[in-house]
Amino acid sequence: MILNIKESHILVCIFAVIHAGGVVVTAVVPLPWAIRILIWLALGFSFIQVFTIHAWRRSTSAVAVIEMDSESYVALRYVGEELWHPARITSRFIHPWLTVMSLRVEGRWWPVNVVIAADAVEPEPFRRWRAALKLQTEVT
Repeated sequence: MILNIKESHILVCIFAVIHAGGVVVTAVVPLPWAIRILIWLALGFSFIQVFTIHAWRRSTSAVAVIEMDSESYVALRYVGEELWHPARITSRFIHPWLTVMSLRVEGRWWPVNVVIAADAVEPEPFRRWRAALKLQTEVT
């Protein structure tokens, strides 16, 4: 089963609201200006990273395609690459509108996080993907 992950308007809205909320909270809480500016810079960098990787899928570290076979082996392909990278799911969150996974990719030190919103994939493959993830008995 293969999921081709595209841009997600739902994730754009969610991430924009979350980051705007962070800016507002930082503006309201009495903090020294130096700390406030540092927090705003961190929010700006977070905003750029989250949007380019998870919402717009334009970064080279964004996952473009993910595949799971009948034995729950997972492979993924990054944006702009043709090479498949084997991985294993270390944690997952499954909801009808959103699936969040942390994957351990062979050859990488850090886990890869994949956020898949319902509007970023075709409905039927996404339903089967969620069902396969729910039926997985072992997450290591």
